[in-house]
Amino acid sequence: MQPDRTVKAPVMLLVEKEISGVVLNNRLRQPRGLAVTRTDKVFLTDAGNDRLVQFSGDLTPVRDFGGFGGQAGLLDRPTFITVDNDLNLMVSDENNRRVSRYNAGLNFVDDISFYDDEDPLKFGYPSGIAVTGYGEVWVADRDRNRIAVFSNVGRFDRFLGDYGYAGGQLSTPEKICRDRSGEFVVCDAGNSRLVIYDGYGNFVGELTYDGWEYPVAAAIGRDFIWVVDRAAGEISCLDPRDNLVLRSGPGLPGTDIALKQPSDIAVLSPEKLLIADTGNNRLLVCRIVYDEK
Repeated sequence: MQPDRTVKAPVMLLVEKEISGVVLNNRLRQPRGLAVTRTDKVFLTDAGNDRLVQFSGDLTPVRDFGGFGGQAGLLDRPTFITVDNDLNLMVSDENNRRVSRYNAGLNFVDDISFYDDEDPLKFGYPSGIAVTGYGEVWVADRDRNRIAVFSNVGRFDRFLGDYGYAGGQLSTPEKICRDRSGEFVVCDAGNSRLVIYDGYGNFVGELTYDGWEYPVAAAIGRDFIWVVDRAAGEISCLDPRDNLVLRSGPGLPGTDIALKQPSDIAVLSPEKLLIADTGNNRLLVCRIVYDEK
């Protein structure tokens, strides 16, 4: 992530809009995960209401779906969410111990079970999700401190990592992001760092910053990596050479309420950033202010 061209550095996040209160007949309660499609649709997991909310590109609520339950298509504490190459929506359905898949029309398709009847201790609870270019699904297992990899037809294939710090070891992994080069960035929250794997699961490197406590989520923009620290209530930005260029929060200009246990972040455009401010039951729409020098 080191382009030859010079890029302007972000110097401030300015909150321009807060989405809270009643959204499509339910009050937002513990919003957790965010995903943005190539067509600028925005999806948010509303964990406290066991639903997903779809927004248009201008952040107007369009529809919600899901609802509490264990039946196909229903949810029990959804957390992270991702969109694959075919615009299927994949949701970490935590308490149902599965990853639920919806098609581009938001119809339930199938799920990947995160429980093995023959070995009940094989998996813990699913956290972050990512999909490779050829359809493998990576699911973070925060309880077992590793990544479970499933084939493009949903069959368990292998584990990546185990408990520890050295190399590709992990502690309480959370969100997983895939960058433009095909590498995967795993929020190794228990080790207060980001771990990078190639598309085959080989350890590539790590990103660290002394001020991080629990980096729960990251988002990869055109030039920058944005990181959410849930414990500190802060947002960090790393430049193309992995230098810290901005650290903001818990207070942000544009709102009188400090960030409280934020859980996810998404880049809507080079100028717009979304933050799931879980502890305050709101979604923040922020403008990225750049250095004009």
